[in-house]
Amino acid sequence: MPAARLAAGVAEPSARGIADHVARLIRQGTLRDGTRLPTVRATAAALHVGATTVATAWALLRHERLVRSDGRNGTFVHDLSLPSNERPDPYDVHDRPVRIDLATSAYDVDLVPDPGPHLAAAAERLAWRHSESSDVDDDLARVAYGSWPFVPDGLAVAWGFADALAQLAALVVHPGDRVVVEEACSPETRAVLSAVRAQVLHVACDSAGMVPDALASALAARPVMVVLQPRLADPLAHRVTEDRAHALASVLAEREVLVVEEDSAAGLATETAASVGRWLPEQTVLVRGYQRSHGPTVRMALVGGASAVVERLRARQNITGSFPPAMAQRTLALMLGDPVVQAMVAQARWRYARRWHTLARALRRRGLAVPGVDGLAMWVRVPDAHVTVRRLARAGIRARTGTDVAGPTVGPRHVRLATAGLRADHASVAWLVAADVTHAVG
Repeated sequence: MPAARLAAGVAEPSARGIADHVARLIRQGTLRDGTRLPTVRATAAALHVGATTVATAWALLRHERLVRSDGRNGTFVHDLSLPSNERPDPYDVHDRPVRIDLATSAYDVDLVPDPGPHLAAAAERLAWRHSESSDVDDDLARVAYGSWPFVPDGLAVAWGFADALAQLAALVVHPGDRVVVEEACSPETRAVLSAVRAQVLHVACDSAGMVPDALASALAARPVMVVLQPRLADPLAHRVTEDRAHALASVLAEREVLVVEEDSAAGLATETAASVGRWLPEQTVLVRGYQRSHGPTVRMALVGGASAVVERLRARQNITGSFPPAMAQRTLALMLGDPVVQAMVAQARWRYARRWHTLARALRRRGLAVPGVDGLAMWVRVPDAHVTVRRLARAGIRARTGTDVAGPTVGPRHVRLATAGLRADHASVAWLVAADVTHAVG
C-alpha cells in the first residue's frame, strides 16, 4: 500500500494513532497477510511526522503480533495477534465490530479542547521568516520552571513521550543493554525499548511505585536506564509518594544510570508528582506529556532534567530536525495559559478519574484485585487473560492481555484495560471480566 494512501485515514498522527489505524485496516481485511507496509521514511513524510514516531508505531504493531519485520526487505502484515488454535473462533475480535475500546483509548475526543483559536493566534505572533531550531518557547519554559518538581538544568520539547524516550534511548541504549521498568510498563515504553532492542527488566511495584529492594536487585544487572511513572501509572495506577521517591533515589544514587520519569498525562493528574529528581537532578530526566489532556494537535512533551543528557538530545534534534516547530510550541503555550482551556482540562480530569474509580469498584465487588489509586488504565488479574479477552470480544469490547507490557510470566494472568474512553457500561464490563472468578483473586 502506498504511504499516501495509508496516511489518508490516520486521524491522530502519533505512534499510538498510526498503529491503531493500521491495526484497523488489518482487522478489516484491507491489509491482508503478506502485504508490505510502506517504509518508515515514506510514511513519516506522508504524515509530516518524525521517523521515530512511525518506527515506534511499527514496534507497537509487532508487539500486538500484527506485523513482522524482515530486515531490509521491510515490514509485512502477519497477523498472529491470537494463537493459531484460537483463530477459528467464530466470535473472534476480527469478526465483531468494536463498540468499546479498552485496548488503545488514550483520551476521549469529546474531552479535549479545540486548538483552532490558539493555532490562529500562534500563527499571527510568529515572524514570517522565523528560523526554526530546538529552542524551547519562552512561555513553555516558564511553565516548566514554575511546575517542575526539581530544577531542570536542561530543557527540550519532543513529539510526546514515546518520541522523547526514543531520542533518549538513542543516546544511551545500545542493542542488548538492560533497561529497568515497572512490573507492567506502558505500551509506549515497551514499544520504544523493543525498537532499540533493549533487554527489559521488570521490577515489582505496590501502590507507591517500584519497591526499593526489588529495584536494588535489578540494578545489580547494571542497567543503563530506569523508566518509572510517578503518577497515573499505565497500567498499575500507582502514585509515587515523597517517601518512596526518596527511598528510590537512595538506591539509585549508588549507580551510574539514567532515570527517565514518564509523566505522560500530567494535566489529568489529581495529585502533584513526587520525583526522584528532587534528590538526583544530575541523573534524572522528567518527560511531561500534554497530548492526553490537550489533544493530538499539540501532541508534545516537555523534557527537563540533567543538562548533560538534555543538551545532547537537543543537539541531535537540530541535526535531524525532529523537534516541534515554534508554532506548535506557541499553540501549546497559549492553551496552557487560557483559563477556558484550564477549565475544560479540569472537567476532563474529574471525568477520567470517575471512570477509573467506577470500574475499579465494580471489579473489586466481583472479587477481582485492582491495584493502584488512580489512572487512565488498570491492571486486572484474571485466571486466563486470553479467555477473558475473547469473551470481551464477543460483546464488542476490545481489550489486551498483559503479555506485551509485563512479559510472558505475569502477562497471561492479567488484562490491561484503558478506561479513558469508557463513558458507560462499567457494570457490564466488570461482569464480563469477572465471569470466570468465583472467589477473590489476589
